[in-house]
Amino acid sequence: MRAAQLPVTAKDIFKLQPKDWVIYNAAIWFYKTTGLWTYPVEASGDLETMTTMDKIYWLYKTVYPIRSAWKNAGLEDFFARQANSRPAIPDNFSIQQELSLAAAGDLMIHPYLVNSGATLYKDVQELIFGKDIAMANLECCISEEKNDTLLMRKHTGPALSCHPRAFAVLNNSGKRPYDFMSAACNHSLDLGVEGAFSTAAVLDEHGTAFHGLNFSPEDCFKATIIEKKHVNIGILCWTFGLNAKKPPADKPWLVNRLNLNDNSSQIDFSGIAKQIEFCRRHKADFIIAQLHWGYEHEFYPRPWQIETAHHLAELGIDLIIGHHPHVVQPVEYYRTQRDANRVVPIYYSLGNLVNPFSADHLIRSDVAEIVLAKGMINGEEKTYVKHAVATAVVQQADTGQQILRITI
Repeated sequence: MRAAQLPVTAKDIFKLQPKDWVIYNAAIWFYKTTGLWTYPVEASGDLETMTTMDKIYWLYKTVYPIRSAWKNAGLEDFFARQANSRPAIPDNFSIQQELSLAAAGDLMIHPYLVNSGATLYKDVQELIFGKDIAMANLECCISEEKNDTLLMRKHTGPALSCHPRAFAVLNNSGKRPYDFMSAACNHSLDLGVEGAFSTAAVLDEHGTAFHGLNFSPEDCFKATIIEKKHVNIGILCWTFGLNAKKPPADKPWLVNRLNLNDNSSQIDFSGIAKQIEFCRRHKADFIIAQLHWGYEHEFYPRPWQIETAHHLAELGIDLIIGHHPHVVQPVEYYRTQRDANRVVPIYYSLGNLVNPFSADHLIRSDVAEIVLAKGMINGEEKTYVKHAVATAVVQQADTGQQILRITI
């Protein structure tokens, strides 16, 4: 792909018949001119259930992202107050061990990746890979299957396929590979069962742990456990949808999928609850949920997402890392009722660390930096969040040399 062909937003890769473009562009012009879509609106964000109007709304947002929160929900003020909050270790907590984590946003495909082994992470090596555990969301399949096009059509999303050579750059700073990647996203079945299997095989080959893909019915009830510095971390990953693709009838459990964008009262949390119980049985000191959820190109979560996040925190999740909206959303620091000393950081969306577009709102992301403290309080062993912040980074594309660089 030549530099001149790099798309600015996803609208540039959306292919329609000319008559459809007339309708879509007229609608986008109307809503931009009238300001009727200044605030988020009721719409499906799942390709499987999207109407024509939902797709027009989605196309509109790719160019004109929704920067306001749900109307009259008070979320701007809510998150402004959160910005002044931080987790704090209780005064009577005796720290025995500390563990540092970094979580990056979506890792997508880009034609410059294969040229960027020396540059991609050069400026952020310590930020991401200088931590005890480095994590990210894998927003594609990994396969040798050739895929030179990045196209969306009226009823299908793009097939995001990363060649193993490009993935080697995406996964390795020159210091070490990511310790963990979320493998449950709306692109998990872009290449079918074979794509899911090849993705898992390449991740295994790189020594990168993952969660979200299952290869037996029993896997649905498991989480991934990572042990570092005598701290056991349980991680579980779920996606809201699969871009209208369905797992085979004999493998309905292939990807962890849950209607995460629905009202929390309509969500069956039993699968997550079983994975939390798996973590507890395997002596996890701390449990992380990586959630592929929310609405693309919106700068705030919907109010019912916040209810879902709080419910998960009360179920036993100690840290929530969100992705999918492709823009950065705010962080919440939620103090639980199950443990008055526990603050659960909720990163609703970290944005894109690497993506094939050049629009300003799509090349900016956050890296979550978290420090955990394991110790004793009132005779009990606990692991709390001692420190949690978000550091802004930017993807820079050098179209002359055709290389990428992530900068702070």
